[in-house]
Amino acid sequence: MSVIDLHTHHQRCGHATGSLRDYVTAALDRGVRVLGLSDHTPMFAEEEDHALPRVAMPKSQFPSYIAEALALKEEFAGSIEILVSTEADFFSGRMDPYTKALGAYPLDYVIGSVHMFEGRDIFDASRWETVEDDDLGAVKSRYFRAVAECARSGLFHVMGHVDALKGNHPRLGAVPAPAASDEMLRAIRDSGAVMEINTSGGTKLCGGWYPEFDLLERAHHFRVPITFGSDAHVPERVADQYPEVVKVLGDIGFRTWTVFRRGAAVTRPLF
Repeated sequence: MSVIDLHTHHQRCGHATGSLRDYVTAALDRGVRVLGLSDHTPMFAEEEDHALPRVAMPKSQFPSYIAEALALKEEFAGSIEILVSTEADFFSGRMDPYTKALGAYPLDYVIGSVHMFEGRDIFDASRWETVEDDDLGAVKSRYFRAVAECARSGLFHVMGHVDALKGNHPRLGAVPAPAASDEMLRAIRDSGAVMEINTSGGTKLCGGWYPEFDLLERAHHFRVPITFGSDAHVPERVADQYPEVVKVLGDIGFRTWTVFRRGAAVTRPLF
């Protein structure tokens, strides 16, 4: 089994532990063949150097992050393929600073994620205190359409944890939103991006993976390319649940992963 993991973090972001080298070492221990170093981008649209210390690294640290990742890529070239990446938040209408900043670096891919939705962090459990159960479908639909907009922006190669809004509100996972979810999946496919299967749901109240099983089946129906990301914030979670994910995806009918080298999509066998 050719193990990949395209979504990892490290201590610079302020809410993960371990160095980049720690994640490379953990990946080697777990038989990972392709590892993406993809820590959160700085808040490039803000004036401050370190706008959100517990969310992302300072802008002034980004060059050293890329330099360290590139050095590790070269050092370990004979043992593991390291891809240099970053995870960027999507802010509708405010992405020009990100495009300009990220374009200056030799990134293999960029993960696009919607963490801020309707003015609040998606993992803020208190946001649900005033939402009636009858309204959950509408909220979920709006989130999926935000992810679709993120995909259509054309800035991203990988769409991160596409239904993570359920993270700290587990009931949301089973709420149907078929029209919006299909719109999102088509947008991802048509943009040339891929959807990640992300196993970090276990670190939130919802448990399990992002996305839900029904979305995985619909993604296969729409021929949406996929990739794998543990979204590890501690080295011990690198490649978390990889064999289980491969089994489920294989049963659905998927046969390949997609990885990126300097923005070019490359398929690898799932098994």
